[in-house]
Amino acid sequence: MKKFILNILFTVYALIAVFTTVCLLSYNEYKISEFGDNSIILVTNDDLSPDFNKGDLVIVKAGNKSKIAVGDKVFFYNSRDKKVEVALAPVVKREVVTSTEITFTFEGDHDVSRQSALGTAYVSSVIPLDFAILSILASKWGFLFLIVFPSLIAFIYEITVVFSEIKAEKKESNAKSK
Repeated sequence: MKKFILNILFTVYALIAVFTTVCLLSYNEYKISEFGDNSIILVTNDDLSPDFNKGDLVIVKAGNKSKIAVGDKVFFYNSRDKKVEVALAPVVKREVVTSTEITFTFEGDHDVSRQSALGTAYVSSVIPLDFAILSILASKWGFLFLIVFPSLIAFIYEITVVFSEIKAEKKESNAKSK
């Protein structure tokens, strides 16, 4: 029973480690993980409340950004004050600049291009999680201490086991040959 529980814990740890690594490797320049048309946002503060809570993991489906209409609540990259963050606000104005470019004006006087819009809130999925664990895993020091070091220790342990098996096998073959 003890071995079964340890195997389950190791499997869960391995899945979390792989998921965290893939998310961190797929960061864009705004520190948002992107998988195709989906963006994964970890809500780290109360700026997106009351729609989303601190600690929520929000999967935003980009969909067709040209169909975003006035009144839709949209996630977008807010780059004011030399700090880029994800914001959520309703569209108050939509302007077609060219056949390939659309700009949106959001509540609060934020003008952004279609490339800075992530997607609408009504086609997003929310996974309520514990913020503390994810924020620690997503930090560089947390990732180092909780993922890299334990994996390195497990790798070194496995190498020592292999070498001890080889050494035991050599001793056994030498004893047989005498």
